[in-house]
Amino acid sequence: MADQSNAVDLLPTEEVQLWFGAASRLVGRHDSPVLAQLPLSVYPDPVPACASCPAKDWYLTAKGLRCFCTEKNVVAWVSNADPVLACDARERLIAEDVADRSDDAAPNPWSRT
Repeated sequence: MADQSNAVDLLPTEEVQLWFGAASRLVGRHDSPVLAQLPLSVYPDPVPACASCPAKDWYLTAKGLRCFCTEKNVVAWVSNADPVLACDARERLIAEDVADRSDDAAPNPWSRT
């Protein structure tokens, strides 16, 4: 496995306000097609960590918006609930995704092309 520390250090972060003050979280690149279609009146506020998490599975029901976490196998957010603002699983999955992409970008010395 590649050293993830260098790749993670280069990732952009965003600040999110928590009950104890500001915290940083990695900026994910996995946007949700379900969230992208929502009117702003339904969109979670503040924007949850789940919005750009690789393990998210957003869906609408007759009663509202929900997010299922495929990493933890739980419903992580339901309309009108406080959204998850920081999550270890999200940070780890984003870091792994970046490390995998940097491994893919490295030249293969055994390639014949």
